[in-house]
Amino acid sequence: MPDNSRWIKALNLTDIVPNDVKRWDYGSRSFAIFRTAEDRCYATDDICTHEYAHISDGFVMNHTIECPRHASSFDIRTGEALNPPACINLKTYATKIEDGVIYVDVG
Repeated sequence: MPDNSRWIKALNLTDIVPNDVKRWDYGSRSFAIFRTAEDRCYATDDICTHEYAHISDGFVMNHTIECPRHASSFDIRTGEALNPPACINLKTYATKIEDGVIYVDVG
């Protein structure tokens, strides 16, 4: 099976403080990149599946992000919609950290 990975340099790890999120645009797409207190990074689509607000403008707590528009929450690790009004999960993307740089697999 072919490997369709497309690892793209997104941000430096130091660009995101622990327990926070940053918006990253690549081409016509917007991603939310999260850094946890344990220095793990996760990436999701940056647009809420309910009302199209930028998730990266929301509030991060532990492993969840709260949408700034209607307070729906999503698990940043899986993209799972945790409460209404959102009922569709966020798309997630693999990440890796190498030499202090966060890469996102946009493939």
